[in-house]
Amino acid sequence: MRNNNPSMLSLFRSRHPQDEMPTCNDRIREFWEWFQQVAPEFRRTINEGGCDDLAEPTSAKVSECFPGFAWVYGPPSEGKVGHSFTLSGEGVECRQLLALHWLQQAPEIDGWSFHASRQPGPISGHVIKMAGMNFDPKEIWVTPSVDDDGERVDLTVWHPAWPDLEKRQKWGVVFLFLDEVLGEYGTGWWIGEIRLENDRLRDSFPLEELGEYVRQLSAAKGWKKFPPGVEYSLLKIRPSDEVYPRSDLLTLSTVAPDLFRDHREAKGELEDPFAGTGADYVYVSFDKNLLSVGNEVEERGELEDLLDGVLKSRRSGQCVGGGFGLRRGYVDLLIFDGKRSMDLIVGALRGSRFAKGASIEYFAKEKRKQAVRL
Repeated sequence: MRNNNPSMLSLFRSRHPQDEMPTCNDRIREFWEWFQQVAPEFRRTINEGGCDDLAEPTSAKVSECFPGFAWVYGPPSEGKVGHSFTLSGEGVECRQLLALHWLQQAPEIDGWSFHASRQPGPISGHVIKMAGMNFDPKEIWVTPSVDDDGERVDLTVWHPAWPDLEKRQKWGVVFLFLDEVLGEYGTGWWIGEIRLENDRLRDSFPLEELGEYVRQLSAAKGWKKFPPGVEYSLLKIRPSDEVYPRSDLLTLSTVAPDLFRDHREAKGELEDPFAGTGADYVYVSFDKNLLSVGNEVEERGELEDLLDGVLKSRRSGQCVGGGFGLRRGYVDLLIFDGKRSMDLIVGALRGSRFAKGASIEYFAKEKRKQAVRL
C-alpha cells in the first residue's frame, strides 16, 4: 500500500512557528513518537485485514514529516514476526539519504521491522495493467549477459505485446517489474544495458526468476553493492569558463554524485533539493594554501574526518564528499539539525587550522545569503 496524499491539520506544525521550521531531526523524532503510539493498533488492524484503513493516517503523517516520500506496509524482515513499514525516497538520491538517516533513528517496536527502501520480493501473479493490457511477469522473458568488469547484468527483454506498445509504455512495464523483483536499490546496482528485443529467446527465462538469478550470480562472483551515502566516486572535472559557485572544481570524491551533478548542471542556481525536509546540503570552502604541498588530499581528509566525526556524534549530519578547485578546497556536508548542525561545524572549524578565510556555503540558491564566513 502506498499513498502520498497530504491532509489533516497538523499538531506538529503548531509546535514549530514559521520562523522556527522543524529540522530533519525534529521531523524524525515526531514520526517515531507517533509510530510508537499507533504501532499496536496498526498491527491489530493489519492482522484483521484492514490495512487499507491505515492509508489516510499514514499518508497524513508521512506528508507532514517527509513530503514527497512514499511508504508501504509489508511483511516483516527475515527472521522477524509481525509487519514492516518502509519509507522510500523513490529512487531520488537526496531522499534516499534522508530515509537512511530516518532508519538509523528507528526504535525497537514489538512486531515491527523497518526499511529505508522498497524491498525485493516475489512477483509471481503480480499483474500490471497498461494500455488496456495485462502484463504478467511469467510472460516477460529476459536473457542475461554478464558484465564482469561492471559487476552488472545486461538484459534483453521481450514480451509478445511489444509491437503493440509505445516505447515509453514498454520501458514503464520493464522498470516497474524490475523495481519490484530487485528492490529500490537493486535495479541500479545490478542491471546494466537493457534491450527490448526478441533475438535471444533461446537462453531466456521468465522475469519473475530474475531476482534469484541475480542473488546467486552476485554471491558466486563476490560482487558487493552499497546503499547510497557509502561508496565514493572519484570525479575529474574540467573547470567552467563561466563563474558561479564552485565553477573552479578540478576533482571531487563524493558519495552523492547526483547532488553534485545537479548543482553543476544548474551552474550554481540549484533549487533546494531538500526543500520541506528540514535537511540542508552545504559545503565548507577553505584556502588551498593552508595545505602542505604533496599532502593536500591527506590533509583535506583530516578536515573531512573532523567534521564528519563532530556531526555524527550528535546525529546532526555527515560528510558526503571533498574536492579541490583551482584556488579553494571543499568539504561537502549533509546536515540534519539546522542551526544546531551549523554551530557544530563552526565550532570545529574555529578549533582547526582551516578557520582563516573559511566559509560554510549552501548549495541551494534560495539559501546562499545564509552563508557563514569565519
